[in-house]
Amino acid sequence: MTPQRKLGPFRQSVQWITTLVLLLIPFVTVGGESLLRLDAPSRTLLFFGAAIRIEELYLFLLATLILVFIFLFVTMVFGRIWCGWLCPQTTLSDLAGFILKKTASLLPGKLFPLVVAHLLFALLAFLVGANLIWYFIPPAEFFERLLNGNLGLVAGITFWSTAAFVYLDLAFVRRLFCSTLCPYGRIQLMAMDRNTLTLAFNPARTSDCIRCGACVRTCPTGIDIRDGLQVECINCGRCLDACRAIMQKQGKTGLIHYSFGITEQGGGRPLNSKSLTLGALVLVLCSLLAAGVALRKEASLKVRRADMIQVKHLADGSLVNFFTITIENRSRKPAVYDLVIDGSSKAGLELLGPVTGLHLAANDNRRIDLLVKASSLPPKQAMIQLQLMQGERIVAAEPLSILD
Repeated sequence: MTPQRKLGPFRQSVQWITTLVLLLIPFVTVGGESLLRLDAPSRTLLFFGAAIRIEELYLFLLATLILVFIFLFVTMVFGRIWCGWLCPQTTLSDLAGFILKKTASLLPGKLFPLVVAHLLFALLAFLVGANLIWYFIPPAEFFERLLNGNLGLVAGITFWSTAAFVYLDLAFVRRLFCSTLCPYGRIQLMAMDRNTLTLAFNPARTSDCIRCGACVRTCPTGIDIRDGLQVECINCGRCLDACRAIMQKQGKTGLIHYSFGITEQGGGRPLNSKSLTLGALVLVLCSLLAAGVALRKEASLKVRRADMIQVKHLADGSLVNFFTITIENRSRKPAVYDLVIDGSSKAGLELLGPVTGLHLAANDNRRIDLLVKASSLPPKQAMIQLQLMQGERIVAAEPLSILD
């Protein structure tokens, strides 16, 4: 009989790759900016080369909906594979177990290995806390500010509290979180159906089980897979490998396997109407987000009447109105703008204030107070168009009522 392949090494490779990706993404830059980072001071999400400002709420809504529906899709089709293969909590728990095992086997005594293990836990907690902050503050700036003691109140509290929680998790909680505190297992039970991928003991081969207990001993949450579907099971596959190793010696295949439901009970069809519909919805939302990012304007212009100031009628018969203009440079490069009135309606109109040579840094905005003076104003010119120019190009435009 051909030996059955163990899944443990493959699962560990997936965990390492996922961890390295999370650690390295903040160090990757595109055009001098982070690949993925939320820049709090400018309220901008740097997203794979695009700079999305918080004001563009429709894009954030699309991104949120995508995450929600991906969560539902993965849960419906793949069950708790996330828990056993990708979840950071599982990876941290595995690392904690590895550290405890190695320090106990390599170092003398009982207290010394434990002290070293907890020092490594603290170092790992520091790394996790720093990695979280790197998605808000670039790594180089983070370390500079940390060494200078000016990390900031919010970033400092977030960093140290995250590090403290992760240390306590590594030192005292670990697997207990998965079996008692994590809500994902409960949510998964509500989202799964008869076609969801699950790890299960084959009831048809109960007579082949030799009651060795290897599956129970290797289970990180301490359950018995033979008792059926349980909320504590994280689908890591350790029991599958343990059973295969034992049954291989008996000349038989393992009794535990992954399957998309039970065919005899109507399962076995991961690509069904519900999963395909949910997958198609995710693709549509991703397409809308990509189109929204690609087609959004590189600059925006907002016009607001100045508060508590009325239209002024001058002695020469002209009138003056007061406006507050907000210009936003959404591009990744500095830009110089001019404010002008649409050529078809500018006769007898004049902009007074800082309206030319407006320098804005990348992802910056600027507020300007200006006046519109009308020396002669036929009724059809009461509504004009204010244009934001970059060289000879119109990059944004907004209607402006002179009389209201």
